[in-house]
Amino acid sequence: MRGAWIIDQGSTDITSAYRITRRLHEEQTPYQYLEVYESPLFGRMLVLDGAVQTTEADEFIYHEMLAHPALCTHPAPRRVLIVGGGDGGALEETLKHPVERATLVEIDEAVVRASRAYLGAIAGDAFDDPRAEVVIGDGLAYVRETAGRFDVVLVDSTDPEGPAAGLFSAEFYAQIARRLEPGGLLAVQSGSAVYQRDLVTMVRRHLRAAFPVVRTYLAPVLAYPGVVWSFTIASLGPDPRAVAPEEIARRSGAWGLRYYTPAAHRAAFDLPPYLRSALEPEP
Repeated sequence: MRGAWIIDQGSTDITSAYRITRRLHEEQTPYQYLEVYESPLFGRMLVLDGAVQTTEADEFIYHEMLAHPALCTHPAPRRVLIVGGGDGGALEETLKHPVERATLVEIDEAVVRASRAYLGAIAGDAFDDPRAEVVIGDGLAYVRETAGRFDVVLVDSTDPEGPAAGLFSAEFYAQIARRLEPGGLLAVQSGSAVYQRDLVTMVRRHLRAAFPVVRTYLAPVLAYPGVVWSFTIASLGPDPRAVAPEEIARRSGAWGLRYYTPAAHRAAFDLPPYLRSALEPEP
């Protein structure tokens, strides 16, 4: 069977096409249209409203680079909040650290259910880890109303549309800053460094209103339109560009990671001149 093609309209100016061999699941949830496909190149794929969210072939790059730069920058993360990330990939990476509690807040229960049923290779045993807590609810409301405090917050969201739009707001980032312990860090996916530079710039501007240290870094996520993806860390204390390679090696050496290394950490923050000048213009 040669299969069919699905199209991800990344923006008005770029489209990506993926060959798929079968559709494993589809449903209209209260929030979005959810599909799971099989692809010869990417394995199983989670697609929401026509946009590829994660694939078995390259999820490790995205999830390792969302989670570990912030978690390895913090000297001893104990309590971690993950907003979004219902596929469980960020949760799995977080639980590789000796954390006491990792709370995942996902608005769409169907994403968790479908991921556990069809994409188990992404989360592994993370959902069954006794340190993991899964809350089905609105991440905006959770951050606004919780009395909990956290060492690190990871925002693993879709693009800033629909229910995810508020997860990119200055108000949301300010609320997270108030929920962080002294020296806490926030890491977010901040869009394509190729065709969403306005989004990257907006995220940085909103974060700078609440955090003294803001650093953007890059990683290649092969299934995403444009491939070169950006992440941004905001810190109340330590600078992720200053963490010692020896410390990263000491903490991550036993995990069997497939992308994140001390060298990858350093290189990710070394933005190419074209992007650095666009994001950090000279006064």
